[in-house]
Amino acid sequence: MGRRARARAGDAPPGAAYRARSQLGPGAALVAARALLRVALGLPAALLVLAVRAVRGLERRRPRRVARRAAPRARVARAGRAALALAPPLTLAGSALASARWATCPEGRVARGSAAWLRLLLALELTERAGTWLSGSLFWPPWLRLAGMRVGRGSEVSTVVDLVPSQAELGARCFLADGVYLGGPRLEPGGAVLAPGALGDDAFLGNHAVVPAGTRLPGDVLVGVSTVADGAAMRGGGAWFGQPPLALARPPVRALDRRLTHEPDLLRRVTRVTWELARFALPLPRAALAVLWLDLAARLGGGVLALGSATVATGAAAVAGIVALKWLLLGRVRPGRHALWSCWCSRWDFLYVAWGQLARGALAQLEGTLLLAPVLRAFGVRVGKRVLLGAGFAQVVDPDMLELADDATVAGLFQAHTFEERVLKIDRVRVGRRATVGAGAVLFYGVDVGEGARVAPHAVASKGERVPPGAAFDGVPARPA
Repeated sequence: MGRRARARAGDAPPGAAYRARSQLGPGAALVAARALLRVALGLPAALLVLAVRAVRGLERRRPRRVARRAAPRARVARAGRAALALAPPLTLAGSALASARWATCPEGRVARGSAAWLRLLLALELTERAGTWLSGSLFWPPWLRLAGMRVGRGSEVSTVVDLVPSQAELGARCFLADGVYLGGPRLEPGGAVLAPGALGDDAFLGNHAVVPAGTRLPGDVLVGVSTVADGAAMRGGGAWFGQPPLALARPPVRALDRRLTHEPDLLRRVTRVTWELARFALPLPRAALAVLWLDLAARLGGGVLALGSATVATGAAAVAGIVALKWLLLGRVRPGRHALWSCWCSRWDFLYVAWGQLARGALAQLEGTLLLAPVLRAFGVRVGKRVLLGAGFAQVVDPDMLELADDATVAGLFQAHTFEERVLKIDRVRVGRRATVGAGAVLFYGVDVGEGARVAPHAVASKGERVPPGAAFDGVPARPA
């Protein structure tokens, strides 16, 4: 390949440093590409809105008697609700096609500011946006396949970070938990390097596991929470956890009926699909909240104070609705086990998605203040007096499982559940009085942090770990400092 061909592909010459180049032009190109992509992906929603307006216009032009008999307002309202519900799936389908057509990235070096660099950034953005709607659902693997990724049959994929679909391959029956870093580009001075990676059949990646670019893992391997995968050292059938990864014995698993975990019947498939389709109805309450805000702002006079009051009231309404939804769908959650294909798991998953889309933004304004604790108590969290919470508590996955005693300082993450062998296991996590959990630390279910103890930032406390009163733990896995 000649020098001009390499420049068109965006690859730097092998073994040479990336060329320095002005970033003004590439930056403008990226902004323009994002704008055009938003316009293109917004076309389905725009066409639906135009269709609703056309129906409304036809109803207005009808004779008054006919219009009254046909109840035009009801028809227009139904059309508007249908448009709101159909817009997300149509936009998602368009984003998958756009990723496959314009954001496919070849392996190798990518120079910053090149056309390939632009495609890389668009691929990452499109995948992240789609994941906010689809992660953890049965619709996520088909989207990834349409975007260029090879995904084996029966694989379950939750949220993935830094994923370039064309550079990843999953075998059959893989399970990827939340926040997995899957083969993302390796950044270097002046650009990045892309290398294809693959996971064998039945691989399991825990929360926040990292699979570097170009890593190939064998089948039936388990990579634990916050563990960096090493394709050269990890063997099939093994379990690995920690930094550096340590081989662990895989505990025997109490088998459940495979119809609840791997081979569901028709009724369970229909139940899960129904709850996952319900995600696309979430724009309806969002639209209702927007109407409420406009109505309150108008009633209060439209000034700055009125706008602020309307915003607070609308946020409170959104939070109250999610609190009610939590108790309606799940009630008071107890420690236990729930199979992946159970109706309980589908309700649990829908609540998390609804919380993120409707109430997380409002609660994020309370993070870092003592005002958040009373709201979390309403969700079921046991929060003591004067507890200081860090970022991330605007949305809690398992609120009933958290117990935070008086004067505790908590900035970490809670892993109050796992999905081992496609069975959700859930149990309590306790942080004692005046204890401190550092930023980014992960506490598994069964962890008990004693009074006055400290868990260092980014440490991982394993299941059932007891941190003695006054002790300090750090590392992955966490050990006495």
